Amino acid sequence: MPARARDATGPMTRIPWKQAVGIPLNVAAFVLLMALAWGDPRAFFAHPVRLAMTALLVVSAPVMTLCTGGRSRGVRHAPDHREFFPLLVFHTLFTAVALPWMDARGLWVLPGGDALRWAGLAVFAAGVVWRLGPMIELGPRFVSVVALREEHRLHTGGFYHAVRHPSYLGIFLMDVGFACIFRSPIALLLLPLVFWMFQRRMDVEERLLLEQFGDEYRDYMARTARVLPGVW
Repeated sequence: MPARARDATGPMTRIPWKQAVGIPLNVAAFVLLMALAWGDPRAFFAHPVRLAMTALLVVSAPVMTLCTGGRSRGVRHAPDHREFFPLLVFHTLFTAVALPWMDARGLWVLPGGDALRWAGLAVFAAGVVWRLGPMIELGPRFVSVVALREEHRLHTGGFYHAVRHPSYLGIFLMDVGFACIFRSPIALLLLPLVFWMFQRRMDVEERLLLEQFGDEYRDYMARTARVLPGVW
């Protein structure tokens, strides 16, 4: 039977088979790439920090699969800037392959050893919470493209009471966590690129929301930080 998920508005909605299969496979492929890039999968999973990080990624798969609208374009959508998805692919592959490969071989790594890894895991776990929390709150209204669903309502509570884009805050925290877990100065140096690509995605989202909700969204923008309260 097709998988189902509960919409934030109440009714159960069908999950497309591509979403039901594709998201878990993508997470599994990401974990597999990290283990293979390390060079010895058993050694990769032997360290408690990398094992805990993997567990958090595995836990995220059913949330992303069952609680979101996947790539549904709803009743209206706005295209991303053309650089977004190529940069996203680069970002994902760099994280999954380059970071563990360099760490396993001690190439261009930060000092701090396991203390840095554990600190990174704490930041990564916070990022997972901020990434998955909005998915659970919005349900199928949360999609990986910029889109509005039928009878879409502006949500300003929960995670969205703190910042306008809590899921992107989660991504930024996860990136910092990855950089520390794999002791990568290069990953830290690439963070401005990550901020830039998601800033442009936020610009696209906010234009669509302003067109849809007008003054209601302007008022929300005026009282709520974009990603970092008191900073941005």
